Amino acid sequence: MLKLEFKSPQSATGVVKATVHKSGKLGFSSGAAKVLSLSTDSRFKVAVNTADEEDKNLYLVGSEGDDKELFKVSKAGQYYFIRIKHILDEMGVDYRDGRIIYDIVNEENEGMKYYKLVRRK
Repeated sequence: MLKLEFKSPQSATGVVKATVHKSGKLGFSSGAAKVLSLSTDSRFKVAVNTADEEDKNLYLVGSEGDDKELFKVSKAGQYYFIRIKHILDEMGVDYRDGRIIYDIVNEENEGMKYYKLVRRK
């Protein structure tokens, strides 16, 4: 038996990724903007995994308010970004000489929902 379900190109999300610019800004693809529901009102806490020194991924947790730990999402043209230069510098990420791309995965752990930014090799 064969049961085909045809997909529409209008429902496609696109590539869900973030790219680090040479300026240290983390820019989101249009697919990521859809999945993360980005707007200039969006705010995120940015984290690293201190329990695993080999984990070079970033973690984003959506939040509201004006907490000093929140990163404000900005927009330039059609694209959204956050400024994380100082975090990348602390992590020793060389974003000036090479392309750094993160695939974005929606995850949940112990009831906390977050986005894991998995660095591409």
